[in-house]
Amino acid sequence: MKGIFKYSIVLAGIALIAVSVAWMTKRPGNEEQGTPSRQDVLTKKDSDNPVLAVFKDFRASKEKAGALKSLSDLRSALAAMPADEAVGWIRSFLDSGMDKETGLSFEIGSDGNLTEWPSFRTFLIDALHTIDPAAAAEISRNLLDSPTSADEWALALRNVAKVDADKEDRDFLRQKTEELIRNPEWQAKPTIGYLNAFDVLVHTDAIESAPLLSSLIQRKDRRDLAHAGFLTLDRLVQGHPAELLQQLAADASLQQNRPEMTAQQFARADLRDPAQQEIVRKWLLDPSRTATQLQAFASSFPNNNKFVSHNLLTREATPAGADLAAHDREVLEIIRTWENDPAFVGVKEPLSLMSRRLTEFTKSQPAAIPDAGK
Repeated sequence: MKGIFKYSIVLAGIALIAVSVAWMTKRPGNEEQGTPSRQDVLTKKDSDNPVLAVFKDFRASKEKAGALKSLSDLRSALAAMPADEAVGWIRSFLDSGMDKETGLSFEIGSDGNLTEWPSFRTFLIDALHTIDPAAAAEISRNLLDSPTSADEWALALRNVAKVDADKEDRDFLRQKTEELIRNPEWQAKPTIGYLNAFDVLVHTDAIESAPLLSSLIQRKDRRDLAHAGFLTLDRLVQGHPAELLQQLAADASLQQNRPEMTAQQFARADLRDPAQQEIVRKWLLDPSRTATQLQAFASSFPNNNKFVSHNLLTREATPAGADLAAHDREVLEIIRTWENDPAFVGVKEPLSLMSRRLTEFTKSQPAAIPDAGK
């Protein structure tokens, strides 16, 4: 296998596994015809609401370009107002409970904001953050008090996460994200927003959510949930390898049901770190380790692949080639030491495979350039 293969970027992401689902939350004023039934709750002042005016004229059946133009014009109108006025109009409309489908998708741009919105309310919740982030976080916290829709919750969680960042806020975000994931109605028919909400767990470094992700990964009847759980756990392992690998080592059920996947997570360990090296050492020498696990581990180590996508909150950085080359050279020496250690005689074959792979990788890498200052 060519060394360069290791550094290929796997274009994937939670958004790519989602199936577009026509989804309309059944709340008052959200009938199939799209005709509001709660206009009676609006005050006389609300009748002048520019948001309501566009909403009344909006037709989900119009072509995509027309829908995008209507929403874009509304965004421009809101941006031209004083922020508190725009927030007031949006808050008033959201409080009415009315909604319409737009015929558009839940599409995330490179900055974490949406470029398409599946419903009128998701458009407004998304727009709030660009108008007034603090107000968006406050309104979004209120939205998270009741189960409106998974798409709305995903955006509300993003709005809160963009502003609130202390430990208490992060605990709130983790708990609400787990509540979203566990919601039986939303889980039965996951929208694109539902699947993208998993990114909040990565943003909040939610290592406490590993048991939930493990249970999803083991759902062989639901490939969508299993893949979303895997992608999230994989990214958490990259950010917190020692803590997560320790949990995975103790997760016998996950290792039994997904042996290759868990082995590939251990292949993400950086053996130059003493803590990670000790975890991998114990894992390799565990008598319960199967040939399937050892083969999966050895054939993927070192696992430096990245799953790149546009996310609501997090950004994925591509490892620098020089850093990867230095890693391979140093780790190769550790593997060679293990090969000569009698304690590893039972795993000599997988170690030999790892050694050959790393040797190939280092041969294909350019030689290190000496520091000119030395």
